[in-house]
Amino acid sequence: MSHEDPRERRRQTVVAGLVSLAPAASTRWLSDAPLLTLAIVAIAAIVLVLLTPYALVRAVLGVSTATAVAVRLPEPRAAELVLGLVFGLLTALVLAAPLMSRRAMHQRREFQRRGWELAAVESRRQAGETHAALQRERMALAAEMHDGLGHSLTLIAVRLGQLSLAQSLSEDDRAQVASIRAAAAEASDELGLAVRLLRHSEDPFAGWTPPTIEGAIAGARDAGMVVDAHLDNGPTDRLSDEASNAVARMIQETLTNAAKHAPGERVTVDVATGDESVVAHVSSPLRARGSASSPRASGFGLHGLRHRAEMLDGELEVRRGPDEFSVALTLPVRARPSVDRASHPTDVAAAEDAAAMVRSRASRAAFALPIAVASAVVFVTVGYFVLASVLSIISGSQFSEVSAGDDRQTVERMLPALEMLDPPRDDFPPRADEECFYYESEISFFERADVFVVCFASGEVSRTGKVAAP
Repeated sequence: MSHEDPRERRRQTVVAGLVSLAPAASTRWLSDAPLLTLAIVAIAAIVLVLLTPYALVRAVLGVSTATAVAVRLPEPRAAELVLGLVFGLLTALVLAAPLMSRRAMHQRREFQRRGWELAAVESRRQAGETHAALQRERMALAAEMHDGLGHSLTLIAVRLGQLSLAQSLSEDDRAQVASIRAAAAEASDELGLAVRLLRHSEDPFAGWTPPTIEGAIAGARDAGMVVDAHLDNGPTDRLSDEASNAVARMIQETLTNAAKHAPGERVTVDVATGDESVVAHVSSPLRARGSASSPRASGFGLHGLRHRAEMLDGELEVRRGPDEFSVALTLPVRARPSVDRASHPTDVAAAEDAAAMVRSRASRAAFALPIAVASAVVFVTVGYFVLASVLSIISGSQFSEVSAGDDRQTVERMLPALEMLDPPRDDFPPRADEECFYYESEISFFERADVFVVCFASGEVSRTGKVAAP
């Protein structure tokens, strides 16, 4: 049911008008039964709120007021008409107040719902703009890499190919040039893959072979590096493609750094694969502590490795000791790239759920707080009633020990801590100069027992008395 349906709203308005007739008319014929009148008004208010939440409030106000005045028309006296108008307005107010409260609460919820919808639309719009801007930057970067670096690598490969055909080169030199040309071609292929990835090609990895851990170590050894490798449990057979590629890239980067900063030194590579994780550790000696060639100034390589490790839910640890530089990479064996939440728009649905939970707690608190306060009031009232009834008792023997002329301070130490509730002061009223206290002879919560009275004046007992039980 939608409150925007005119036919449904008209139907509810008619029902609300009919319901409003009963409480308005009852203010005349049930004036001698106020509790019944209040019950009729309360039932009508509940019916209006539950069955006709979208009825026109002005119809309820008009019907209630007009009915309360109309039932007095057989006696068109001014006083009766004014009384009917007052009763009608009061009845209309009682009926319309909960109806308006529900209407306001509904409008507030509708406003919040529309707000969350607009927030979701805005979030999608911003995400689209961010994606478009990122794509433009990626395309510009891909074009620059392809036209600049790609062109340079191609020229290097072509020049090396021409040089390898020179007759003046020896066979060893020719083999070295061919090896360098192959490395340049491989670098060109790597650049082509990066360009395809930036452009979001449908199959960017077509024709490309990912690096392997064994291949990274073999390439370093072919370049003349001394590498001690310890590969435990055949890691390439158990690791996911992403984890194997990350370990291989980490070994390539660290071996490259070692070749730059500690050429000719022995480099140790350890790869240990467990049931849940793989740990790759590469260490190399430092030639000069604090020198300009130290690995501290290695550029973006380690930053890229750390970012790759975070994407795979792993960790990269870099240590620089007095004589050694080491890098340790820890990854899950079956690592997969995780979603980078920071790169996505705000999850409006989750935020709306959190806000709804907060509203729900606030609503429960709004109901619970009055109940708790009312319960506390009842508890304190009942507790005081019980205490006052129990601690305001004096026996007949104790009362007989009190007589006129006794010292007030002495007598007060004998009297109970509290005075009884609702003492019968009219049956034994104090005199003008007296202060009288009333105590029951036994505990009686609802039926009064005999009451003993002790009155003081001028610092002493002026008189005593007894009020018999009714």
